[in-house]
Amino acid sequence: MGSLLSSTLNTRALPVDGMPYRYIRSDAPLNLTKEEIQWLLDNNITTLVDLRSVQELENRPCPLWQMEEFTYYHLPVTGGGDIPKSREQLYESYQGMIDEKMVIILNTILNAASNVMYFCTAGKDRTGVVSALLLKRLGVPEDVILEDYMESKENLMNMLTAYAEKNPEADIDIMIPQEENIRKILKQT
Repeated sequence: MGSLLSSTLNTRALPVDGMPYRYIRSDAPLNLTKEEIQWLLDNNITTLVDLRSVQELENRPCPLWQMEEFTYYHLPVTGGGDIPKSREQLYESYQGMIDEKMVIILNTILNAASNVMYFCTAGKDRTGVVSALLLKRLGVPEDVILEDYMESKENLMNMLTAYAEKNPEADIDIMIPQEENIRKILKQT
């Protein structure tokens, strides 16, 4: 499918009928063009929820938080920011994301006065779990939730492959989205 924004790799609208831009999931929008910022404003996508850690935010701040046109929430998700060493560890990091803070994140997104864009670094793990839980809460069928989750694999494969080539110790099979992990999370919640 590709990304809604040319300066990101993994920005897309959630598959919710009748609400084309209500919920936008993304990788971190760090280098948006003026045209992309205007597109967000034109589509009333003015609530931003940053799921990245404090350290990630300090290292690479989102420039939109300083713009008065946007309402910015920094709600870091614990787990999911580090590269796991095994598939089991990845699933465990997903499980670790489901805590009281997740309820706050989901309620912030659902109760936003405007359309919402929420994001983490790559828009796949933390953003993927938030998206799956949000879609489940909205009554979206599981097969549609899984399809949305797996779209990150397609969108990010080139970036993940390049990362694995530069970092031989990295196991790309662990970094790519795994359908069984999100399926387990959906059954758990």
